[in-house]
Amino acid sequence: MESQTYLYFAYGSNLNPERMRRRIPDARPVGRATLRGWRLVERLYADIEKARGGRVEGVLYLVTPTELRRLDAYEGYPNIYNCVKVIVHAELMSNRMTRYRIPAFTYAMTPSTRKERDGKPYPDDYRIVCTTGARYWGLPNAFGALKPEKEKRSWFRLGGGS
Repeated sequence: MESQTYLYFAYGSNLNPERMRRRIPDARPVGRATLRGWRLVERLYADIEKARGGRVEGVLYLVTPTELRRLDAYEGYPNIYNCVKVIVHAELMSNRMTRYRIPAFTYAMTPSTRKERDGKPYPDDYRIVCTTGARYWGLPNAFGALKPEKEKRSWFRLGGGS
């Protein structure tokens, strides 16, 4: 059993608990967290960059070295995303009334990936995965997922005949 663990700040599609269970099944959620001084950026997939006054909402996970290696592979580290040390403000699941400053790591796109993907919108299915995760954790939806259309009933008229 691995005794060393890391705290991972998840944003984007890794907010979705089902996706996290498939990717790194032994990861344990610690609580919701906020990364201050950064902002979420849409570059085909979710990215973050430093931004004065910015904030990114996410979830803190406890991961083992084995899970970290799996996560690195999913995130395309070090070619697509870099691993970045950050300080998050977390509300732990055992105590949601208090927020703690906690060192963690997260991923941010490499400069070459940013340049290649800058201005490219999220695919619709990716928006839905991210939105589902944000809703699950009670976080604001920063992903603009398409809302289902209300059922159209133009064919139905009250009191109308055939």
